[in-house]
Formats: sequence, structure tokens, C-alpha cells
Amino acid sequence: MDDNNTRKTLLNLLIAVCILAVVAFLLFLAVGFVSTTMPNDSYMIEITGLSGLAVNGTATVMIPVPANAEGELVIFESSSVLQPAGWRTTIRETPYGKMIAFTTTEGYAQDIFRPTGEFEAKEEPRLLVPVLATPDNVSVEEFTRRSGGTYTTAVFLDGFVPPENVTPISFDLRYQGGGGVKYLIKENVWTATVKTTVPSTESGFVPVSADYYVIPGGLMPL
Repeated sequence: MDDNNTRKTLLNLLIAVCILAVVAFLLFLAVGFVSTTMPNDSYMIEITGLSGLAVNGTATVMIPVPANAEGELVIFESSSVLQPAGWRTTIRETPYGKMIAFTTTEGYAQDIFRPTGEFEAKEEPRLLVPVLATPDNVSVEEFTRRSGGTYTTAVFLDGFVPPENVTPISFDLRYQGGGGVKYLIKENVWTATVKTTVPSTESGFVPVSADYYVIPGGLMPL
């Protein structure tokens, strides 16, 4: 009789533990299901080799800006967050589309370093524009829906006194956007980078290569 009571007690305890485990799991699942993480945009801008270059009145450096396939900016509609020391920043319309323009009237230029980021609500492919050329000449929209590839964008230099010794100006740009989470589903993460050097004697638009790749999203692990 005592053995039967003991077995019943253990069985009841086991059932209670299982019920508590199921309830805890459902609560955890519910919290994860309703929690939302906004997509994040970040743009790391580092331009070196400018320091010490003499400025001829006004010098301008322009770089690509993050945008969707239609050319709509997904970050930096307000350029006030992009004011590195010694430079004034604007979003400028060019023959190829919008670009970030840094201008200075100081006697000598300074290197540019500006990490920045912000949250946004859109969930759509994006990359660094302008896009001058894509592989196989596909449309920008089609290219952004691929898993990755290399395309052509541009940088711009003007207003520097040509130095006696040609030195390289290095552009190290990295944009990353997306990664939002909703209903336990994480969206894609889109990344576009430019890592190149341009001679300090260059003037005007310079085509450069950009790398683009997508980290697929999906169901978050519990």
C-alpha cells in the first residue's frame, strides 16, 4: 500500500514538473513572439591620406550614400550627424544620383572618420549608391535581391593643390542595414563595402568597386 502511494506521489510530482515546464516554455515563446527589434543602419566612414593636403579655396570629397534600389535614402536624410572635424557635410545631388559631400575651406585638409548609425522601420534591400554598373548589366533592383556580388560605384575629389609627391587617398566605407526581428523571424542583413585607394592627384568622379552581400534571415532559435 505504501509503495502504491509513493508511486502515485512521484507520478503526480512528475506531472506537475512537466506542466510547469510546458507553461514556462509557452511564456518564453509568447515573450519572444511579441518582442520586436527595429532594423538598424550603420555606416562606418574612414578616409585617410587627406591630412596635410593643401586646399585650393574649397575642397570637396564625395562618397556613396546608403539607399534602396530606387535610390531613396535609408539613412542620413539629415546630414547634421555627419560633421567630422574640419568638414561641412551635405547630401548633394550629382549626375549619378545623391552622394554624401564633405567640403572644407581650411588651408589644409584633415582625414575623415565618422562611425554613425540609426534605427529605421523599412525592411528592404539596400546598398551604397550611386550604382554605375552591375554584373551582367542587370537592374539595381535585381542585383540587390541576389546573395551578393561586386558592382561599380564612385567617389569624388576636387579642390586640392596637386602635391609634389603623389600619395594615395584611402577610402574604407562599410554600410550594414537590416537585421530586425519580428514574431521570432529575423530579416536579412545587407552589407555593402568600398575599400580602395585613389591617387591624390585625381580630380572629379572616380569609378571604384563595391562589394555587396546578404546574410539571410529566418526563424530565430528558441
